[in-house]
Parts: sequence; C-alpha cells; structure tokens
Amino acid sequence: MKNKMKWMLAVGLLSCSVAMAQQQSDILSVAASANAENASLAFDKNAKTMWTIPSQALKTEQWLMFTIQQPGDVCELELQMQGINKNELKDALDIFVTYDPMNLGTPVSYQVEGSDKQMKVKFPPKYGAHVKLNFKSGKLDKPFSLKEISVLVAEKVLKDSKGKVTDRRYMDASLPVEERVESLLAVMTPEDKMELIREGWGIPGIPHLYVPPITKVEAVHGFSYGSGATIFPQALAMGATWNRKLTEEVAMVIGDETVAANTKQAWSPVLDVAQDARWGRCEETFGEDPVLVSQIGGAWIKGYQSRGLFTTPKHFGGHGAPLGGRDSHDIGLSEREMREVHLVPFRHAIRNYDCQSLMMAYSDYMGIPVAKSTELLQQILRQEWGFNGFIVSDCGAIGNLTARKHYTAKDKIEAANQALAAGIATNCGDTYNNKEVIQAAKDGRINMENLDNVCRTMLSTMFRNELFEKNPCKPLDWKKIYPGWNSDSHKEMARQAARESIVMLENKDNLLPLSKTVRTIAVLGPGADDLQPGDYTPKLQPGQLKSVLTGIRNAVGKQTKVLYEQGCD
Repeated sequence: MKNKMKWMLAVGLLSCSVAMAQQQSDILSVAASANAENASLAFDKNAKTMWTIPSQALKTEQWLMFTIQQPGDVCELELQMQGINKNELKDALDIFVTYDPMNLGTPVSYQVEGSDKQMKVKFPPKYGAHVKLNFKSGKLDKPFSLKEISVLVAEKVLKDSKGKVTDRRYMDASLPVEERVESLLAVMTPEDKMELIREGWGIPGIPHLYVPPITKVEAVHGFSYGSGATIFPQALAMGATWNRKLTEEVAMVIGDETVAANTKQAWSPVLDVAQDARWGRCEETFGEDPVLVSQIGGAWIKGYQSRGLFTTPKHFGGHGAPLGGRDSHDIGLSEREMREVHLVPFRHAIRNYDCQSLMMAYSDYMGIPVAKSTELLQQILRQEWGFNGFIVSDCGAIGNLTARKHYTAKDKIEAANQALAAGIATNCGDTYNNKEVIQAAKDGRINMENLDNVCRTMLSTMFRNELFEKNPCKPLDWKKIYPGWNSDSHKEMARQAARESIVMLENKDNLLPLSKTVRTIAVLGPGADDLQPGDYTPKLQPGQLKSVLTGIRNAVGKQTKVLYEQGCD
C-alpha cells in the first residue's frame, strides 16, 4: 500500500490525493448492522457486487464500518451507489472518522458532489483508522446498495518554523538522534505537539509529519484486547512461582502474540508492592516483597523486550499501598519507606533494563500529586536513575489535578501545565486532548519549553528504536484471532505457569493429588463454577477456560460423586 501513497510537497492548504483503500487488501476489517456477510463486497473493486440494505431494515438505524490499512487524514469518500440519489444521501447519512472505535466523536460536516451514480463526499481532513457510515432511521423507505467505496487521504505542506518548505532532515536515519528531534520540532506547530502527546489506544502519530503511531496493549497476563489470545495466570500467581526463567518464557510468549497483532507497546508489568489486602488490585502485582517484585518483574521485562517490544512498568510510585486500601488515593508514606520498599522495583527495572516508557501513579509523593511531582518524575527517575524514555499518565491522572481529586489546578489548562512541567508525555485521559487545552497551546498559555521537552522524550525514543523506518504498528482488528494466538504450545506454557503458581500450605493425610477412587467430593463457594480470569483479560472464546468444578469433575472417575453448592452470592 505504501506504493499507492504519493506524498507531495506543494504550497497550499490540506488537499486530497491518492486513493488509500480502493482494493480489498487495503481494508483490515469490515462490519455492518445488516447483511454483514456481504459488507466486504463494497470494497472488492467490482461494481457488479454490492452491499445492500433491504427496505424493512431502514425502519431502524443501519451502519457500515471499516478499518483502513494505515491511519491518516481522511478527507473524501467516493461512493458508487444504486437506489439512492445525492439529496437523499445527504439527508440520511452521518459519517464518523475516528482512531478509537469505542469513541466515535461527532460526525463530520460534508458536501456531496458528482453524479447520483458516482458520488464524491468531501469533508475537512480528519485523522483516523476507522470510518463509519451511519444511515439514520426513518429517512429512507426503499432498498439501496453500495457498489464500491474508495477512501482518500489528505496531504499537508511541510514547513519549518520560518514558513519555508522543509527538506525533512529528520527522516534521514544517518543523522544523530538529537539532530533529528530538533529538526522535527522545528516544523511542528503547537497543535502538532499536542497531537503527539495525545493517547488513543496508543500513540496515534502525525501522518502529515510522518510521525508513526505506536499501538499498545495492557498485557498484564496476556494480550488483553479483542478475543482469542492465550490467557496466563495473573501477575500475583506468577510471583508465587518464584521462577524467573518461567516468567521470562511466559513474557516471550505474550510478546510473540503481541507481535502477531502488530502491536508495539505493553502497559506492563505492574511493579507495585502490594501491602494492603483490601486494595482491589493485588492480583495485578507480583506480591508484597520488593525483592520478589523486582526479580519477577525484571524477568517479565526481559522476556517481552526480547521480542523487540516496548514495556511500560507501572504505577510509579507507591501505588500498591493506598491509605485504607482505597485504590488511587493518597499514600502518606515517609521518604524512607518509599525508597526502601515501593521505589525498589522501579529502580531495579530502570537501571537494569532499557525501559522505553513508564507509567506514573494516581497518588501523591511527599504530599505532592505524582502527576505534578518534579521531585519524583525528574529528580529521582531521570537524574538519579538515568531514565531516558517517556512518561505515560495513568488514565485520568492529569485531569485529577483539578477539583476532581487533588485540587492543585483550577482547570485542565493549569493541570496540563503542571503535568508538562513534571515531564508527563502521553496522556491517557481527557486533558492534553481537550479543545481548550489545545487552543491554549496555540495561544501561548501552555509553557512551550515544557511541551517541547516532553515531545523530545517521545521523539527520541521513536528515533532510537527506528520507528520512523521500521514501524510494525497497525490498528488492531478486535474481531480477528491472530496467527499463533492460543496455540497448543502457548496453552501448555499457561498450564505450566498455573501449576507452578499453586502454593500448598499443607497436604493433610496426603489428600492430594486426588484419587480417582475417592467416593465423594464437595465443591463449595460462589467461585467454584465461575470463570474468573480477572482484570485485563480478552473476551473469552467458548471453552477457552474451565471452572474449578469442571476441572474436578474431569479429573475423577465415574464412581466419584461430586457435590456442588454455591453457598452465597
């Protein structure tokens, strides 16, 4: 498809150019509300085949949604249609362009040109990987068909800070990283810089500047998006194995499945030291001992990075000991306890592994919210430990600086300035992508020096890892089971990890292993017949996991009676 993308440097505003998705191979996936099995016919480059909506379906809202091969600034659709004219189309159709399929945003404002048979739907360029055609209910009363759809993307003039056309020196891989970073920063507008640090299922990238996307996944105990990936024991169970080699091998398998899905970054491992059982996220951690967390967490990082992938250890720091066990609340620990317990695993990871990114925590450090703590994120992390990657905000953490939680910022603009001063680059949440914050950057109300510095951390990481030259990232097809997912060898690895995670405190009268001649076994409790894979788990495939009750029934002989009682809700 890259051969089909023809980038032109020419003076002028955004304009549309070469068709981006005219062939079926340029479409990753297609879905539709009606006649879904034929939806792909609208992209097969054959006007004789088509996707049709019958008249009876038009009483309710109908839609067609597709994912393009390479995200870009979509600006025009060419539609070959049958049974509907331009005026009817304009009245009935809403068009959404988005990078996040779970958050469509507002429909684009468009104009329809051309003939009724060959329509050109034009609108201001909007960046995205997914396009949804939404046909409103009650607007049409006769069947119509989509014969073919072509997608066009926008081009943009590249200019330097003086307004002259640039030679894009940052695209020259032979130049030093620092020179490439400064060359790129020189042509970025404040709006471009805010776009760079926006988070939307990873880093969306900036197509008109050739800045690549970085797709991400949580991957705390497996590839956690979509459905069909191997599900491994939770991190707490991996800690209970006390087996660094096994943990590294598990991470390598998760890494292989991540590579298969064209994803680059994992928001893991969790290096929090869990010290309060009331905290609802203990399962995400490797345990309560800082040395154990360091060693098992380090093995996970080593295995995952061996596949050429980015890790994002989290949540830095002290997230595992909130007061009263309340998630994301204040910590209130002394500097000594933080440094001798909760910061230990992060120090081990930063000093021993090339972690490309790190996620900060919701809580505070020495009375200062981590989201604005220059002491924690600048002095300790970068100056003491030498971290040179970029910092990711936990979701909503920057917005929490307002009256939503911390009360250190009067609005999101001030919250953004506080977070940028601390060095937080990628914002998972609602602050850096806020329209008022973006406008503030354009107006000079955002500190540009701090904004440039966080952009440098991200761009340096990208250039060091050759993402401008060799970017494997593609939008995830949430309905696809990728090659190698949940293979026999991967399932066996998960079983072995589960076996080694079991901790037997006592085996009274040699009860275990269960004998097939046991007459009666009682299985009690609400979790006995409930699949509980825990947080950050993909949608289960039928039969992918078995409950404890099912496993016991399968393990014993026919003469054994298995009694089950739920006991309570």
